[in-house]
Amino acid sequence: MPSPMRLAVTHEGRSIIYIPSPEYAVASGRLEPAWLEVFYNPAMEFNRDVSVVAASALRRTGLLTRSGVAFDAHAGVGVRGVRYAVEAGYGKVIMNDINPKASMLAALNARANGLEPGSYMIFNRESNSLMFHLSRERPTPISLIDIDPYGSPAPFVDAALALSGKGTVVAMTATDLAVLEGGKARAAVRRYMLRSVSKTPVSKETGLRVLLGYVARVAAAHDKAVKPLLAYYADHYYRVYVAVERGARRSDSMLEENLGRLVYCSETGVALALSYAEDPASACGGSYVVAADPAWIGSLGDQAFLEAMLSIAVEAVWLGTRPRVEKLLNTLHGEAPLSTGSIYVSLTSVASKARANTPKRSKVVELLRSMGYRAVVTHFSGEGVRTDAPWSEVLEAVVKLGSSG
Repeated sequence: MPSPMRLAVTHEGRSIIYIPSPEYAVASGRLEPAWLEVFYNPAMEFNRDVSVVAASALRRTGLLTRSGVAFDAHAGVGVRGVRYAVEAGYGKVIMNDINPKASMLAALNARANGLEPGSYMIFNRESNSLMFHLSRERPTPISLIDIDPYGSPAPFVDAALALSGKGTVVAMTATDLAVLEGGKARAAVRRYMLRSVSKTPVSKETGLRVLLGYVARVAAAHDKAVKPLLAYYADHYYRVYVAVERGARRSDSMLEENLGRLVYCSETGVALALSYAEDPASACGGSYVVAADPAWIGSLGDQAFLEAMLSIAVEAVWLGTRPRVEKLLNTLHGEAPLSTGSIYVSLTSVASKARANTPKRSKVVELLRSMGYRAVVTHFSGEGVRTDAPWSEVLEAVVKLGSSG
């Protein structure tokens, strides 16, 4: 008979969480989550804090038009599902994990946090099999589907979208950054069905737009459309939240308006999200590299949703990473209106062209705003800005601020 699992206790947000004892899963003073009997990564608390705020914002904004049921397809110890119930107020959570020990621990954590027996369901299934099964059985409609695998979410997107309905929000995490960003181009073509992908200075944004483009194309195969509410890069992963709508016409419009090519203009350091009707050579005025094709060229966030998240984050004093959550949301709120068309300018490239020192980007943003343009920093890069100013005006600002050095 197998020995019982030794447990430790931790806290996240307002939730108490039992986890496998980490004593045998530490290397060089650092926890290796994959070595635990049941997966739990404390470094992803920020990811889960953002998830709780997003789940709460869905309820507050009325975007949550369905049942108030959250489904965590890869639950591990059950921390995310429990927090959706305890902190985001979801009336029912479904937690699944292929590891039978995970199912037992998720049930323990549900009880430990006072969840009533009828308010949660726990499965020990392969997640695709379960999602397709639930989509055929037509149970209570699911409001929030959360896909957080170890690696790429690509193998689970089809099943998640099959399970989704009108008003469902699908959230997913991707940790295969080398593939999505063009570092492993052949794997990217296989996994995300790309025509081409290249590593460029805008690779962090490339990866996120490749992921969203793939989700959009899979949704279209189900006669569904998706709209990003929140999409960001942090630490070693991407995280996206998309609202699902049904209908072939919506799907057609989504593909026509939001799929195209991500292009990096080599001479100017500008990245462009271009429709297929636009000529990259003309748009760049010279040489260019196709960073990704196809890619999502539409907006990366919904401002009203981000505003609701910010309001909730300010109130959520119990969040362990609250200052970082607020900082990210403030940045994303500024970026959202400037995340189409000319999406990125590399100040390093502009300064090199001008033979000037690279100025602080905060100073460049301030100067461009004083000239009447919109300008913000981007969370994807420490030296990139988003702006609707012409490149010549950005060049002038960089020369003015950087030439003295």
